[in-house]
Amino acid sequence: MLPSVVTYNLAVAVATNVVNAAAIQGPGALPLVTSTGVVLDTQRRLLITATGNESANMFTVVGLNQANMTVSEVITGPNASTTQSNLDFRTVLSVRALATTSGTVSVGTDGAGSSLWNIMNWHATPTDIALAAVIQSGAANYTVQYTYDDPNNLPAGVSFPNPINHPNLTAQGVTADGVITQPVTGVRLLVNSGTGTVRFTSIQGGIGTP
Repeated sequence: MLPSVVTYNLAVAVATNVVNAAAIQGPGALPLVTSTGVVLDTQRRLLITATGNESANMFTVVGLNQANMTVSEVITGPNASTTQSNLDFRTVLSVRALATTSGTVSVGTDGAGSSLWNIMNWHATPTDIALAAVIQSGAANYTVQYTYDDPNNLPAGVSFPNPINHPNLTAQGVTADGVITQPVTGVRLLVNSGTGTVRFTSIQGGIGTP
């Protein structure tokens, strides 16, 4: 199987670059964000910041990922603090609240983000997947993750694949490599912090493809 190479870096996080300190109206109100959406530097996590208690409120964010596929997540609001999305957004198309917010809410980028899942061939025997992450420039802290869930065919009620951190490639700030010897459905790179450039390569042994 040919190597899969992803070069990933995040611009400086801006907590207000999608919605800036707005009171979001409840059901029936027009969604915040313009009709053309807000395009981010790359797909990455979103940060919701609330000045009031929104813990009983829910925010539905709809957008596109790096592959221009629609992604949608319902996020429980924070209590006068911040909360991070589980999914990564490249473009944010709309933000809706279940109920009118008690204070102002900002939506923007966090300092974290992950690449698209690279699908592996789980039929290959034996399983032999090599992983490497190279810090090409600057500084970044990263984690390599894998999942047993099929990102393209999730079970009912599951909103996103469950990510598992690779034991040797978690919270790394230097170039490192590792292996996976059991079948998995996908691997990806998660940047935890930093604006440096990380090059992530995954290679699966054998001649078969998914």
